[in-house]
Amino acid sequence: MLPGHRPETPKKSEPKEADTANLTVSITAALRNRARAPYRATSYAEGDSTWSHFVAKAIEAETARREAEHYEGVMYPSWGENLPGCRRLKEG
Repeated sequence: MLPGHRPETPKKSEPKEADTANLTVSITAALRNRARAPYRATSYAEGDSTWSHFVAKAIEAETARREAEHYEGVMYPSWGENLPGCRRLKEG
């Protein structure tokens, strides 16, 4: 390697659909418990293999709804960057 030169770092590629990522969110205990009840009662009938699978399906459903409502049913471009921190939205 020449002095003053760094080896090139490989560019990050888009994650594959099967790749997983951890997600940390804060929701009220009441909402968490409300969601757990139907998960436990219906997971076998709905094919939810885990709580994470249930949550992922819920996020997928809301994402598809917003794409249909606001983007003519087309998927928004992937956003792999961190979301900005912000103040809480008013609930209600």
